[in-house]
Amino acid sequence: MSGLRTICGLRGEIRARKGSLVVICMLFLQALLLLASPSMAHAAEGSILVVSNGKAAVYSELVSDLQSNLAGHCDATYDCPATGYSLDYRSNSEQLSIPPDTVLIITLGAKAAQLVAEWDNDVPVVHALISKASNGQLVHGHRHLSLFLDQPISRQLRLARLVRQDPRLGVLLGPSSKGYLQPLRSEADHQGIPMSYRQLGDESQVGPLLKELLEENNILLALPDPLIFNRKTIFNILLSSYHNKVPVIGFSAAYVKAGALIAAFSSPRDIASHLADIIRSHTVSGSGVTPGIMYPKYFSIAINHSVARSLGISLPDEADIVRLIRQESDR
Repeated sequence: MSGLRTICGLRGEIRARKGSLVVICMLFLQALLLLASPSMAHAAEGSILVVSNGKAAVYSELVSDLQSNLAGHCDATYDCPATGYSLDYRSNSEQLSIPPDTVLIITLGAKAAQLVAEWDNDVPVVHALISKASNGQLVHGHRHLSLFLDQPISRQLRLARLVRQDPRLGVLLGPSSKGYLQPLRSEADHQGIPMSYRQLGDESQVGPLLKELLEENNILLALPDPLIFNRKTIFNILLSSYHNKVPVIGFSAAYVKAGALIAAFSSPRDIASHLADIIRSHTVSGSGVTPGIMYPKYFSIAINHSVARSLGISLPDEADIVRLIRQESDR
């Protein structure tokens, strides 16, 4: 098995707007091949460039989890620490120089994805911590893979069938979420779940159209769309749903904390685990990165148990729900 040393630091410079902070992390994979391991014959030697914009804690948390995940697969006979992690920041750089031994670039967040999408290079790129809506605004290279933060519709609808025995699903769609309509229709039909929706063009329509959906359905599915679900609307949406005894399936742990019943979401640790799988596949097996889009393989469940009790809804615990959904997905 190969040895792995993980280091993070600034390598080269990057074009940035005035006042912005750009973080560039380098994860070095040192491929130490063993003659006794034929499967390692195609391992890619080189480094992995991780690019993020700003100092958000989620980026540091994800990179730390990624280090730990990768380090756990090192050979015990080699120096393979999960520590020694450091970051350098520059806010007035002009141009990025990609190290010549770079075998993979990982971007974290929409801004870093947009920046790297504009580079002219042949290095495979994986965009992570990016929404489906943001991905649609990128100009993709021929070797770019996007790992969404959004959960697959099939996973969301399986939650609906756990919440209600006879789910009738209501969905509000806006400019950023309208692309979900066809997948929603297809998956709802596949799982035998009646679904109705309202499409909004203006925030003033949220109240009236929400009222219609709550009268027609017994579950409200929230999809990430800033026109519909924002700081100004979130309280009224959750309160109206609660008063109508219609549980909300959210899209984040924060939304559950605010009053949604349940949500499937991918934490930084979940995304790091998926990225580690991609890295191993690319650098060890040599299978490469297949361009396109990918939903997160790993996910977590958050439940607002107070809301569940108030609505008289009984649910398995979080770990059991993850296990049930995975089992059903594997069938």
